Amino acid sequence: MAQPGSVTRREFVKTAGTALAGTSLMNAGPSAGGRPGPPVRRYAIIGTGDRATSMWGRPVLQEYSDVVELVGLCDVNPIRAEASKQLMGASCPVFTRFDEMCERAKPDLLMVTTVDSFHHEYIVKALDRGIDVITEKPMVIDEKQCQAVLDAEARNRRKIIVTFNYRYAPRHRIVKELLMSGEIGRVLSVDFAWYLDVIHGADYFRRWHRLRNGGGTLFVHKATHHFDLVNWWLDADPVEVVASGDLKVYGRNSPFRHTHCRPCPHKTECRFHYDMTNDATRMKLYASAEGVDGYHRDGCVFREDVNIFDTMSAIVKYSNGVTMSYELDAHLPYEGFAIAFNGEFGRIDVRDHERQPWKVAEEDETEIYLTKSFGVRRRIPITGSTVGGHGGGDTRLRDLIFRKADAPDHLKLPDSRAGAMSCLTGIAARKSADEKRAVRLADLVRFPNA
Repeated sequence: MAQPGSVTRREFVKTAGTALAGTSLMNAGPSAGGRPGPPVRRYAIIGTGDRATSMWGRPVLQEYSDVVELVGLCDVNPIRAEASKQLMGASCPVFTRFDEMCERAKPDLLMVTTVDSFHHEYIVKALDRGIDVITEKPMVIDEKQCQAVLDAEARNRRKIIVTFNYRYAPRHRIVKELLMSGEIGRVLSVDFAWYLDVIHGADYFRRWHRLRNGGGTLFVHKATHHFDLVNWWLDADPVEVVASGDLKVYGRNSPFRHTHCRPCPHKTECRFHYDMTNDATRMKLYASAEGVDGYHRDGCVFREDVNIFDTMSAIVKYSNGVTMSYELDAHLPYEGFAIAFNGEFGRIDVRDHERQPWKVAEEDETEIYLTKSFGVRRRIPITGSTVGGHGGGDTRLRDLIFRKADAPDHLKLPDSRAGAMSCLTGIAARKSADEKRAVRLADLVRFPNA
């Protein structure tokens, strides 16, 4: 039986029988009422927080109502679900039990935007009901959940899309096409550092992500985005990971703390104080719903129960012989990333400044340079709109999922295999950091029928 470090993408598609084959999910749905035109899918969402509301709710209703009908919203917190419904401008029923939503609303397309640790539960339930699934990253947070999802997909002829929107940002597409051009020849190694600042990075420690049993650590919740990019850029599989991690800034690394920011007595002395009352949407989605589940969206970053890393590094070996050095820090003064691909004929350098204190209006946020050995360094222009979330990636991903079926092979929708390979890299990194040993992905999951 082949392992995830060795089975090819073509073999996986053939044996699992569930690949997207480059098509939009909209090709799979029936036409409503037999009328001509594009098929209309019965669409439901499980988990109604920020991401569901702003990414998979309101824009979908506004831009794709001719091809999807929102038939249900589900959340364990009914107040949050109703708030999300209002913010979306939806008219569908709201449910607190997933099975009831499926039985009454009868969706054939499900968007999963719950706390990460519950993704697998609803993916599996949906697949077993014959429902196609779109899931936010990470697809799962541990190897057992990953195996359950892959097994469920293998026994059902349904489809999974994992929403790796970073692939569709123009800057990332250009990097992919540069690598495909062969200008730097065979890639030998990769240097990759991702910077989370004291705004975005700290935010993970306010929320459920601060707990391992919620997001699997930032090696999984956040870095799965980055690992997917590298897997895609290199067109290779991760094979082995050696990693380390530590908690150096948040959690117990402060002499004071409180439950959450609004009533905190340390507001004036805490550099991470967050005034959520300035955000009307979060007050409606979260503050108004606290009485149901006690969840504070403005939780203290110094709570003693924080058990994830804020400083991480890893060495990842790939099936094509490439080695990547990776670093993720969640407490830096600016936001962005730097990556370099070292090839046999040259090097590609990418620097992206998503948010930084020194930015001036005319300064480009992203710089891409290609330097040839014994040659000249040139700057690569970035074409395509960067308007919208994730550098323009959100809009392109939604459009590809809900409307367009045509795309070049390297821009096809990410499937369950992409979801598995990316999160398994993070899972292996977390295990390596905990157990202080190298972890092979082939020891974590077996792909069904491979």
